[in-house]
Amino acid sequence: MLLLIVNAILFAKESKGKNQKYYVLTIYLITLSVIETICNYIGFFKPGNNLFLSHFYFNFQFLFLSFFFYQLFENPFLKKIIVFAFIAVYAFLIIQYYLKPEIFWGFNLPEILSISFILIAYSLIHLYNNLGEIKKYYYFCIGLIMYLLCSSIIFMSGNFELVFFQDPYIDIWIFNSLLYIVYQILILKEWKLLTSKSL
Repeated sequence: MLLLIVNAILFAKESKGKNQKYYVLTIYLITLSVIETICNYIGFFKPGNNLFLSHFYFNFQFLFLSFFFYQLFENPFLKKIIVFAFIAVYAFLIIQYYLKPEIFWGFNLPEILSISFILIAYSLIHLYNNLGEIKKYYYFCIGLIMYLLCSSIIFMSGNFELVFFQDPYIDIWIFNSLLYIVYQILILKEWKLLTSKSL
């Protein structure tokens, strides 16, 4: 969480005069920092009662990064795909929460996996589009793919309580945490590139 907050501060500090993509990443990092802080606070005083915050984390992540990739992609067809995916995901989630409001207080596997795999797909498309060109937001996308892929595998294991609270899955949890640190380090590397030249 500390690295996330540091990155949010660094991005915010150097945001003057930057492009819209930079601003979106800055807001993304600040928002996740606030959610992570609240999550850790609740988790410390009331362990296990902070699971509902995962919805805010994933949905704000999807909101900001969808807009980020919309700005990043130049192909009009890819932009239309992002708009369609955005509408489809939130239409599905609204219906799901309307029919089963009790899932708000726990993890929502379809929500997590759909958002994660869509963002992974966007990142892979961007990396492919940048082959042989200047690496714009290369490290950010690499880190995002690694972290979301690892998280998705953990959530697909099928038992959230075991993943987060029982010894048999402690190694997987540590591995996920380490990849999150790597993700933040790559964001920091991206920040250094973004502030050293205009992209």
